[in-house]
Amino acid sequence: MNIINRIKSLNLPPNQFVVFGSGPMAIHGLRESEDVDLLVTDELYKNLKNLDWKEQASIDGGKRLVNGNFEAYKRWEFGKYSPSPEEIIAVAELHDDIPFAPLIEVLKWKRASGRPKDLEDIKLIEEYMSKND
Repeated sequence: MNIINRIKSLNLPPNQFVVFGSGPMAIHGLRESEDVDLLVTDELYKNLKNLDWKEQASIDGGKRLVNGNFEAYKRWEFGKYSPSPEEIIAVAELHDDIPFAPLIEVLKWKRASGRPKDLEDIKLIEEYMSKND
């Protein structure tokens, strides 16, 4: 099942989530995405928690909800990069009615994180953006 169909199967309310992480890279054909990271509003986070999504600790010390290959976060921050869900939802790109974070936001986050695993993604995004501006 492709990423769009996987997300649609959740029946999430519009304007309360955006696909982040590697999902935007997958939708642009830059690389595959095994899991689907969602940045969600506080309201949706509470609703998902009530639907038996399992709350776990995040790497950054915060919390996330997990349901199979889906992970839902109330925050998506690293260093000085710390947009609210509402900020990213407002600039989301719709692909088949599913909101994805713009690649520029994924790039900002990956640059702020500076993790070794993000370096290749940074190159892929920069090359893609230079060809598609």
